[in-house]
Amino acid sequence: MGQINLKTRQKRIAYLDDKFFVTSTDRYSIISTDEIIELSSENSGIPRAQMASAFYALNQQIRQFLLNGHTLELHDLGYLYVSVSAKAVEDEEDAGAKAVKRISVKFRQSKKLRNLILGNVHLVNMLTDKEDGNGSGNNGSENNDGSDDGDNTGDTGTIDTGGNTGGNTGGNTGGNDGNGGGGNDQDE
Repeated sequence: MGQINLKTRQKRIAYLDDKFFVTSTDRYSIISTDEIIELSSENSGIPRAQMASAFYALNQQIRQFLLNGHTLELHDLGYLYVSVSAKAVEDEEDAGAKAVKRISVKFRQSKKLRNLILGNVHLVNMLTDKEDGNGSGNNGSENNDGSDDGDNTGDTGTIDTGGNTGGNTGGNTGGNDGNGGGGNDQDE
């Protein structure tokens, strides 16, 4: 059974001109390519050199397919594809490549992966960071007398999917450019 820790921070939302509490995942670490190769080699019994060679060849193929506009099915994981965000224009001559604002690579999870995550992962409130100028947070709340009234480890929650009647056709709304905004994704 997996566990995903959540972090809650108080952030100022500029367009609302107020502060709100925002919850996101607490990302543990980045698993390097070398670590993936090493663990895959150990788990499969394939020598590390052969695994590294296969991983490199697979990486090259994925890149080449994406550069040529293909969508890649990654077995039970989902789909990797190129998405274009373009502005809507009134005249046909302004459309096309001139209207493109952003090109990004996106991943759309498979139904099998989504169900696996929903059925096997617990969300746990672990950290609370308050905006105080230096980025440090406080685990637990501190009383006026300086005593701590808890470690704020949180409750284990479940995920409510809400039925998901709309399907999963929209892909991800944010880009990889750090803007995080939506856009008019034109997926093919």
